[in-house]
Amino acid sequence: MADQTIIAIRTAAEAYAEAVRNTQRFFDKLEDAEDPSALAEYAVLVQREKEAVEARLDAIEAAGLEVPSIDESDPDN
Repeated sequence: MADQTIIAIRTAAEAYAEAVRNTQRFFDKLEDAEDPSALAEYAVLVQREKEAVEARLDAIEAAGLEVPSIDESDPDN
């Protein structure tokens, strides 16, 4: 694995963690869950989290890292 690949994974993981922290901060300050502006802000945060997790998974896949899903049947385990 090249150093650039590891850096890409770290960068993507950091961006994902920050997206999750932004959502957590949103909930920390949320006072009215029915406020249309709060719903719009939440929609943006959810989209950013989705994009960040996809980028993180793409970086991991590009590095060739794989872990079999615990949801899949594996007769060897």
